[in-house]
Amino acid sequence: MEEIANEDLYLSRMSKPLQEKLKVAKYIPRGAKTVLDVGCADGTITIALAEMFPEIKFVGIDLNRDFIELAKKKGERLKNVSFENVYLRERLSGKDRFDVVLFCSVLHEFYTYGEGISTVVKALADAHEILKAKGTLIIRDMILYNYASQSQLWLTEMIEKVKGKNDVKILFFDFEKIFKEVVNVKRLNHFLLKYMYADNWDRECRENYVPVSFEEYDQIFNLLGMKVLFQRSSTIPYLKNKWQTDFAFTDDELESLRSTGIIVARK
Repeated sequence: MEEIANEDLYLSRMSKPLQEKLKVAKYIPRGAKTVLDVGCADGTITIALAEMFPEIKFVGIDLNRDFIELAKKKGERLKNVSFENVYLRERLSGKDRFDVVLFCSVLHEFYTYGEGISTVVKALADAHEILKAKGTLIIRDMILYNYASQSQLWLTEMIEKVKGKNDVKILFFDFEKIFKEVVNVKRLNHFLLKYMYADNWDRECRENYVPVSFEEYDQIFNLLGMKVLFQRSSTIPYLKNKWQTDFAFTDDELESLRSTGIIVARK
């Protein structure tokens, strides 16, 4: 993973939509005893879930040693949570197997800072291997359906509204240099997920927020022999409010911007 210039800012940003991210809790199956949180950063989500489920043992792993040290300090008061600075694949050599493996807002980084889709496939294959029989895998990330790649509904009007703000217009042109011209709703949605991070623009602009579609995840799970139990695409209230405030998008225009995805699959 690329070095993070301002770790405090990064962690603050990651923790802001905490209540939205904690909606993954409803997909942890009843009777689960162990959960592995992959890419846990400073443990904010892991610790919150551990407080919600004191009967479940949580293990958070991350490649950033500083983040893990922060997580250990924050979670030291809890007996049912621990943290490790380790690769998921390294974990496979141990005996531990988990009832649940969670990827919360991290697989897009596997794609961007790894080797693209192959890194995502490897991560999910490793997760499949470390799950117990009939274990559950939960993904919460920025995910779009393939049809968004073809959709141009209200696209012209929305782009005009975005370019109407000079500071955003500059970022829009930077985005197009990396991800090509915004010719469909998918690319516009992708840009709208990141323009607010101008203070860390060099890193955020290059990061691919929506690299893997729902349909591609379906194919991966089919290859792994896993059954998709649930998937949903929505727009979190914070983003709706911000986009409406910044660009005066109509309800119909906002309806086309669904990028927060949940996928639940069973081994």
